[in-house]
Amino acid sequence: MFILLGAIVGIIGRLSANEMVDAFMKGAAALLAGAMIIGVARAIVVVLNDGHIMDTILYYSAYMIKELPPSLTAVGMLGFQTLLSFVIPSGSGMAALTMPIMTPLSELVGITRQTAVLAYQFGDGISNIIIPGIAVAGVGMAGISYIRWLKWIFPLIMIQYAIAIIAVIVAHAIGYGPF
Repeated sequence: MFILLGAIVGIIGRLSANEMVDAFMKGAAALLAGAMIIGVARAIVVVLNDGHIMDTILYYSAYMIKELPPSLTAVGMLGFQTLLSFVIPSGSGMAALTMPIMTPLSELVGITRQTAVLAYQFGDGISNIIIPGIAVAGVGMAGISYIRWLKWIFPLIMIQYAIAIIAVIVAHAIGYGPF
């Protein structure tokens, strides 16, 4: 699909064949970093599964939190996803790595899959505005220091996390989702 649309747009833009290939290669290079992150995350999941490490992680994770109310477990999943966002800045790479752990863990502790996904979305989405790898580039282009940015955005981030915590607690309380 990408190749076909690239060729059509190249023809409409009256590019030569070499120019079309060069433009396509530049676009593909931009996608390579994301594909590599997803591939590495998937490889980690395969190693965890094939080495039977995933079961151990799930067992001890469920054991540690089994006494907590499930709503607090959902908030813990939100915190875990937030912390992981600082290590893995790619949302799709983080999903490929964490959702194979979070989905069965949520089932073991009595949280719906949709609540686990909601915790993931909030944890990843809100943190994107303060993750050094992402935010530094943006504030650098705007000519603002990262520390100044953090001081300015911190109250908004706290409000967003408060709303996210309430949302995952409510999601658990109402049994959000069909499964």
